[in-house]
This record gives sequence, C-alpha cells and structure tokens, in this order.
Amino acid sequence: MDDLEYTCCPVCDSGKYRRFIKSKDFLFSRKEFIITKCESCGALFTNPRVKKNRISQYYFPEYFRHICTEQFENLKKARFICSGFFGNHYTRLLQTLRSIKAKKVLEIGPGNGDLLFFLKNRGFEVTGIEIDNNCVNHIRGKNITCYLGDLEENAPELGNEKFDAIIMCQVFEHLYGPNKALKIICNLLREKGIIYLTVPDSGSLEAKLFGKYWRGFDLPRHIVHYDSMAITAVLEKNNLKVCKIEAQDFPSSFIESIAFFFLKKGRMPKELYYPFYYLWKFFSPIHSRLAGTGVMRIIAAKKHN
Repeated sequence: MDDLEYTCCPVCDSGKYRRFIKSKDFLFSRKEFIITKCESCGALFTNPRVKKNRISQYYFPEYFRHICTEQFENLKKARFICSGFFGNHYTRLLQTLRSIKAKKVLEIGPGNGDLLFFLKNRGFEVTGIEIDNNCVNHIRGKNITCYLGDLEENAPELGNEKFDAIIMCQVFEHLYGPNKALKIICNLLREKGIIYLTVPDSGSLEAKLFGKYWRGFDLPRHIVHYDSMAITAVLEKNNLKVCKIEAQDFPSSFIESIAFFFLKKGRMPKELYYPFYYLWKFFSPIHSRLAGTGVMRIIAAKKHN
C-alpha cells in the first residue's frame, strides 16, 4: 500500500466516485488494481493509483520502443511496406499536418522516434520529449532534438518556442495531471496550431466485449481511461476545441486483449502474435467501420476568443 494513493477525478477534480471494475497488470506485476468512475463527469480513472515517483517500477524495458535498433531495419522496412498496403497511421497524420501547412512539430512520448524520423524525412522541423533515456539517446543519434523527462520538467527548456502541431500517441492516458499538461501544451501551440492525440477508447465495443481483460486499461500504467465524452470534456476545459474524433485501426489492442483472456502469462509469443496481427490488420478497416476499434484518434485546435 505504500506505493498507492487515492485521488480525486483527474479530469474534473470531483471527490465523488464509485467502483467501476477490478482488473490486473497482465503484462508485468500481475497485481490487481481498481478503476473508479467519477459521479460528476463520468470519467474512469485508476484509484488508488501508483504514486508518480514509484510508477517506473511497473514499466519493463520492452514497454518502450527502443528495442527496434539498426539490427531490425529490414524487419521495420517490411512492416512499413505491409502497413502501407493495409493502411498507415503515419500517412494519415502526414495528410493532417500538410492540410494545416504545419512546419514545426513536437512529439511527446516518441518512444524510439520512428514517427519523428518519418516526419523529418518529409521536411518537418521536429522535436521530442521522452522519459526513457535509451530512446532519447537513439533519437539524438539521428540528429533530432529530444529532451529527457516529462512535459512539465521540460517546459522551461522550451521557453517561448511555438509549434504548429503537438502529437501524443498512446501517451495522454499515462498523465497524472492532464489539465496541467494541456495548459502547457496550449502555451506551446501557435494560434492556429493543433493537438493530435491517440488514446484507448474505454467506451468502445472492444472495451465492453473484453471487460477487465481489455488491453486498453493497461493497469497500473494508464491513469485515466477516456471515452469520447471524457476526452472532449478535458480538452474543452483547457481552451481546446475538438475538431475530429474517429476510430483508429489498432489491431494489437484486440489481439493482446485475446491474449489477456486466454493466456496465463498474458503475452502472446511473437511467432503467434505477428501472423494474427497482419491477418487482423487486413480485416480491421472493415471492422472499424462496422464496430469501431479500441483506440480513438482526436484532433483539437486552440479556441479563438
């Protein structure tokens, strides 16, 4: 219990909540955790949660994407070609950035920096903020500016810099203080800048289907479990207007949820995972249109007074 703390709702600060579901850390510790539902705004959040200064012990090395080093370049190229055939998250993001004539981009939580490299090679001026030291060194080795630590720690370093777009892919749900982070982000955005988020969708059919076994809960690493209403509420509260919310094809969420349900270890062997992954990726565009997915993509812009 020394690792845990009770908290008010991270979205609206209400102290009124009720127990929603009990699940566990299927990937690592196997410990059980509770998710509560705010009675004021309806947001789901882990409560009690692991204290911020102790959460690092729940991240194992493979959780970060720095394992994809040069020795895996051929595999990465093959996966990228397959992704291009089945539909690619990067190209959709690229279209969004070009539509607003973005030039300067900040990614918070870039992992091994694949997206930053992709955008840099297409003419964007890119910067990263990453908490994993190995990932930061890997990104800096590609001559990209990357700050070590979280957004709050590095806000003074960024000073008066302004960005056309700020990207957070599968990161926002990890934040202990989403309102504080969004205030910093707004200060870093140009007047016509956008924030681009991808987060697990706790209101999705996938989440309801798998219940406590849903990969999107990812306890205790995910602090807030957003649905479309909760993510809209927290963005609107911080002077951001939601422009678009849509399902993102994300086959791994569905496949890993199956593994949590059927496998005692919770993790599917790679030899089994990748055939399932690409088979499901083939059908996921149809699936997402008919039933949605477990992940949503959000684009929001600064409000103009």
